[in-house]
Amino acid sequence: MIRRCLALSLCALVLCAADAPPPPAALEPYIKDGRLDPGDYGWIKGRFQDATSEEAAAFRAIIDWSTACRESALTELRAELATKGFATAAVENVFPGPLLCSQVASQPMVADITSFAAFQQELAAPRVVADTYLAAVRLAEDDTRPGAGADLRRQLEARPLGEQLLRHAFTWGRGLEPDSPNLTPAGRAIFQARISVAAVARDRANTEWLKGVVAEHGWPRISQVGEHASNQAWLLVQHADHDPVFQLDALRLMEPMIAEGEVSKQNYAYLYDRIMLKLAGKQRYATQVRCQDDVRSPLPLEDEATVDQSRAAMGLPPVKEYIDQFNRSIPCAGLPENTIRSQGGSSGNTAGGSGTG
Repeated sequence: MIRRCLALSLCALVLCAADAPPPPAALEPYIKDGRLDPGDYGWIKGRFQDATSEEAAAFRAIIDWSTACRESALTELRAELATKGFATAAVENVFPGPLLCSQVASQPMVADITSFAAFQQELAAPRVVADTYLAAVRLAEDDTRPGAGADLRRQLEARPLGEQLLRHAFTWGRGLEPDSPNLTPAGRAIFQARISVAAVARDRANTEWLKGVVAEHGWPRISQVGEHASNQAWLLVQHADHDPVFQLDALRLMEPMIAEGEVSKQNYAYLYDRIMLKLAGKQRYATQVRCQDDVRSPLPLEDEATVDQSRAAMGLPPVKEYIDQFNRSIPCAGLPENTIRSQGGSSGNTAGGSGTG
């Protein structure tokens, strides 16, 4: 009863205030500069069977706080999307709202480990690997960050480096490459959870930065910043999944630029599918696909009969060719069921969809 009242109180506070309520006391030692540092994961100790009743209650308070935070943000998001013509948008898998609330959701899924003591033993190796990888990402960003006064082209070209390195880590951490660590399944889950916490923060920061660029300059045109920098802007908005309103605004800014050659048609198609699947439940260009029973296929389409024509208009190959290419580069076998991804766009990067970061 006390736990339920706490959750309801938190919900009321969130709905009545612009900012989320302060995080529970058990989480405070793991917050640095407004962001979550998973540390030794003492804040999730209440998940395990060897937790005390007090530890279990503290963990539940963190989850209640995070859930209330997100539900409030979803309510605001749905209202804003309704004003843009999408009153029935399916945004259940979107994580809007304050950064900390979203980061708390990035917990290692280790269902086969029942005690916190066993979890701590598994934590040692992936913690070192993840912390080392994250330090290398920061060094790479520092080395490539444009100096003060750099033009927009150079800023756009450099900006996605960190988020691309973090996304690469999700595959790297699975031990599929010669130089990647050979972690246990639990170790990989811990490694990926720590990378996910950093990726969430990086995506939020990049989105806010790009919003400022668009507010000042409009959507970056190829004639203004060059093709590569324009592609990088698209890559950043592709990964602004926590903010579908901004993604929709960007899509609408890009649309009239297609005929002018000021944005990539392929980039527009990828962003269209990514956002419309969330807002309308269907895609036009079959760029978003999933693996089910080890078979890769497109998510729901607006018009299956004309999809190849729509793709051709955007300079994309037929669906079968696209999926065959995808299967050669990333086979379905071994991927979690319903993993959703898109591949490519004119940037040449792989843009992970929901479920892949």
